[in-house]
Amino acid sequence: MMFGKRVKFCLTYKTGQAGFDIYRRKYQHNFKVNVQNDNYEGSLGLELQSMNTFLVTKRDSIQLYDNKTFQMFGQLPIILFKSDTREITQVLGIQKC
Repeated sequence: MMFGKRVKFCLTYKTGQAGFDIYRRKYQHNFKVNVQNDNYEGSLGLELQSMNTFLVTKRDSIQLYDNKTFQMFGQLPIILFKSDTREITQVLGIQKC
């Protein structure tokens, strides 16, 4: 996906596909609000509706946030093995059961 200037249109394509699709924004609204300034690149999220909570993984912890206020109210530290390569170790998956 490629977004155009001011995110008014989007262009999608696949490798090996003869054509591409163009989508245009129907309504002008900006509901996105930045509530956290941390870098969550590579993080995973999981919503727990029964607890009004969502979980977000950081490199070596799982953070618990409230659904309504987006305030962190808990943290679960995870002990990771030391990496032997240049890549850092991190949480790769999260599942609710």
